[in-house]
Amino acid sequence: MTASPANKQAYGKWIRWLVLPLLLGAATVMLIARTEKKEVEIAINATVSHLSDDLLLMDNPLPAVRLLVAGIPSVLETIDPQAIACRLDLSGMREGTHTIRVHQADVELPKGVALQKLLTPSLTVRLETVSLKTVGVVAVLEGNPATGFAVAAVTLKPDHIVLKGTAAMLAGIDTVKTRPINLEAASESFKKEVALNLPDIIAVDPPLRIVVAHVEVKERIITRVLENIPVSAKEASGDFRITPPAITLTVSGPEAIVNTIETDPAFAVAVDLSGLSPGSHLLKAAINLPVRTALLSVSPERFSVTISK
Repeated sequence: MTASPANKQAYGKWIRWLVLPLLLGAATVMLIARTEKKEVEIAINATVSHLSDDLLLMDNPLPAVRLLVAGIPSVLETIDPQAIACRLDLSGMREGTHTIRVHQADVELPKGVALQKLLTPSLTVRLETVSLKTVGVVAVLEGNPATGFAVAAVTLKPDHIVLKGTAAMLAGIDTVKTRPINLEAASESFKKEVALNLPDIIAVDPPLRIVVAHVEVKERIITRVLENIPVSAKEASGDFRITPPAITLTVSGPEAIVNTIETDPAFAVAVDLSGLSPGSHLLKAAINLPVRTALLSVSPERFSVTISK
């Protein structure tokens, strides 16, 4: 049997009146759930203020302060415990161990968040008298420069720093090293900021805990003795004999050039026979070296050359 249009319309109204309250009820429940305050436990950092300049806080960082806070869920979800701190006032405190009560006024919470209970009622701090000590800074190098290069000098600015700590902390420290400075494949001088290798508990003046390292990289200059280098003849027109047939040279220059000098096209040792008549002659050899190298000594200085008729 087919329902009449009037019956269909009445049925639709009945469905709407049934579903609408259900939807309104669900929305109300959700709204109440989102606006009803809840309690959560959070842990926040503790900081100090008004610490005397001649005292050092030994327990740094301090233990976290635990709180029970309340608020609506949408606000609680946005809380960043790292952005909240419990600030302890150390005014008038001297060397020793102190138990400090945590007060509600020490904690500043975001808007919409209420402090229900301090779950950490107090913190213990240890204060000791500050000692100052001036020490030198030593550069630590790692890695090897490019082939033929070497570190000529390293300068640090500052090259001395003032350490701030207890007498016991500073007793065994005479110098402070930097973190390693990488030299791998370096072929030119460079500057870089480098951190000090120092425990965080020891304060530094200047306080940045870094120095500027200027590393001077230069080509390595070496001296090398070249033995049994053949002596050739230039402008020879007939038979000849050179005695001795080889020469010993001592040269200096950049390592990369000197170590491969025998294969350098510019390198040559020869006696000039142009215009010489048959017979015996005592001649010096002409020695051509690559650019940036220097001749330190030769042996022998003269050669006996016999030219046949």
